Amino acid sequence: MTETKWEEDRERLEQRLREHEQLALESQAEAAVYRDMLQDCYKAAAQALADNDVTLLHKMTGKLDFNWMPTEQNVKQWGKYFLDAYLRDARWLNDAMNALEQIKDYAERLSEDNASNAELKQLIIDAAENGLITHV
Repeated sequence: MTETKWEEDRERLEQRLREHEQLALESQAEAAVYRDMLQDCYKAAAQALADNDVTLLHKMTGKLDFNWMPTEQNVKQWGKYFLDAYLRDARWLNDAMNALEQIKDYAERLSEDNASNAELKQLIIDAAENGLITHV
């Protein structure tokens, strides 16, 4: 293995590691938003069940109104992670859409010299068109 090839491989691996680290940070930020709230809800629900007392449910539902305010640093950091995750997903969806359009284009070029080819061509085109529908 040449020195240049080794350095290219190393740089590629470092880039992949940075991408995986970013994904991990984004996932942790998403989980941090809900973890404490869910833990409090589970505690209140467990206590309500143990005491057979539904008046404790306000402790659970009261946690769902977002009275807790994160610090400015939390907001900035979480916002950055959410934005990064959104942009990553948007790029992925754009790539998927481009791939479906390419598949549809290739399928339209297939010959229909027999019934099974014509049917296969139509199935591929239909599947690609279904994937290209904007699902909201």
